[in-house]
Amino acid sequence: MLNDDEYEKLKQSFIKSQRLFNKLGKVTRDVENIDYDESGLYQDDEDICHRHWMKLSSKIVDALSVDLEDFTIELLQNDTLDIKELSFNLKNSEQISKIKVDFSENDAISIKQIS
Repeated sequence: MLNDDEYEKLKQSFIKSQRLFNKLGKVTRDVENIDYDESGLYQDDEDICHRHWMKLSSKIVDALSVDLEDFTIELLQNDTLDIKELSFNLKNSEQISKIKVDFSENDAISIKQIS
């Protein structure tokens, strides 16, 4: 578990990254709206969404790495791109903390510390 100071740094980092979470929410909505038909044309749209998701989530991880420099940040891959949640493992020499961030609402995030 993160101590109070570490959790506050985590929270502030996510607040600074709010616009990235908003954009990530838009990507997940775009994924939900892809028309999966037999033509196979949806693959291009899916690839574009996947690249955007990767770029945005990487920027969030990079910002978090700067603010929590004593931790190694591991972004856990979602099963599908339409999940409006990011999961992280934060590791340092003493502990591993699992964090989930729900960004299903625009301009709001919910942080859960699992362990």
